[in-house]
Order: sequence, then C-alpha cells, then structure tokens
Amino acid sequence: MSVDHFWCRLPGPSVDTCSPEELGELVPHRRDVRYDRLAAAGLALGVRGTAVLMELALTENGLHPDPASRLPVYGGEHRDPGAEMPVLRPEQVAAASTFLRDSALGELVRQQDTVLARTVAQLHYPTPWSESWAERVVNDLRELRDFFAVAAAAGDAVVVREAE
Repeated sequence: MSVDHFWCRLPGPSVDTCSPEELGELVPHRRDVRYDRLAAAGLALGVRGTAVLMELALTENGLHPDPASRLPVYGGEHRDPGAEMPVLRPEQVAAASTFLRDSALGELVRQQDTVLARTVAQLHYPTPWSESWAERVVNDLRELRDFFAVAAAAGDAVVVREAE
C-alpha cells in the first residue's frame, strides 16, 4: 500500500534506547512491503491523501488556540535536531488517545468544511472537496483514534513519519 503518512507503535521504554536511525528503520517507507504486515498486526497505521486534512480538523477547531499546544498526533519530541521523525512519548500518546476518544470526529470535520475545501483546492487535489471526501477524512480519523487507543492501552510510544 502506498501511504503518505505513517504512525508506528513501539514499546514505550524503547524510545530512550533507540537511536534516530533505529527509529527510522522501525517505520515503513512509502511502498515498503513491511507496511501491510505491520498494519495487520496493529503496529502501524498509514493514510493516503488525508493527513493534512485530518490535522486541520483536529487543530483548527478552536480547541487548541495556542499553536504550541496542538494535539500531538503529528508532532512530538524530535530526538535529534536534524531528525525528521517526531516521537510521541507514552504520555503524549495517552493524551492524544483521550482527545480523539472524547471528540465527535464527524463534527470536527463538518466544523472545518470551508477550511478543508479551501485546502483541497490550494493543494490541487484531483477532485474538489465533497461529502465523500468528508467521509474519508472521518473514517481515517476513526482509524487513528482506534490506533492511538490501542497504543495508549499498551503504554506504547508512537513514531511519526511523513512519506518522502
């Protein structure tokens, strides 16, 4: 599967023992054959074409007025200043899981309908914003909610990667 954005679970304590290179190897790359195996095991989640729209629905909803305190689903601690992959510590994963669990995801998308439509147009997506786009974003948010719930319950950290 070709995806644009990945989240990969790893045991919480390993965050402090893995080098940035090792963390990078844990997360599949675009068109990586490992993705299907990791996803089937519930250890990775990838989305295609909706990551920026998901982020807007989660962060541009008035619930996070301070950009520095945005929900850590797409960001987190950068282990190395030059590293591209943020690491979400178990406590950040738990906070994200709680937020996602307690949010009406469909309503977050509906609230941002105009912003999402403008973003789809600005990024030159092949089709304009529509109800089917909204359903796709909500579905991907629900999968993200479920992924973070399992990761939080296990006390896992999450490594984030945007596909090259």
